[in-house]
Amino acid sequence: MDSLPRIALVGAMGIGKTTALRALCGEKMVSSDVVNLDRASNAKEFTTVGTEFGEIDLGEGERVQVCGCPGQERFSFVRKWILSVSMGVFVMVDVNAHDALQETSRLLKDVAALEQPPLVLILSARAAPASALDAFAAAITHAGHGVVPVLQADPRDRNQMLDAIGVLASMLSLQSEE
Repeated sequence: MDSLPRIALVGAMGIGKTTALRALCGEKMVSSDVVNLDRASNAKEFTTVGTEFGEIDLGEGERVQVCGCPGQERFSFVRKWILSVSMGVFVMVDVNAHDALQETSRLLKDVAALEQPPLVLILSARAAPASALDAFAAAITHAGHGVVPVLQADPRDRNQMLDAIGVLASMLSLQSEE
């Protein structure tokens, strides 16, 4: 059996990676959530400590695996492994957050350091005006990461997440034609 194309979801703790997976896959996902013992960093009740994944049927026999990575830096080895076996990645961020550029830059550097980096899109997981998305994209370019598309999608909304996957799939298709 051939392996499925894989998309990674990365970002800070609490940004919505598990929520996005649940929206996309429903209860047919493997979760690695445990009770959050680091409430000083984030007040959420549960946190991801390993890889979470599920499969999405895109129709016409096309399927994709989506993997969520833990947001805490102590689990960076898990994130780096998932990135190394993924064809695409969504860096999930709140572009309105004061540390958004720093966090995104750190993750983009992790991706760029891979032998075969996956295609990257930045996914604003919190509502932001178009001007904020444009300014964030410009800041990413100015920080030396090249042109990285910035999309907005609510991780709770399956259709918005599927639309984002559609953009990624189109970009991957264009990349394969080069």
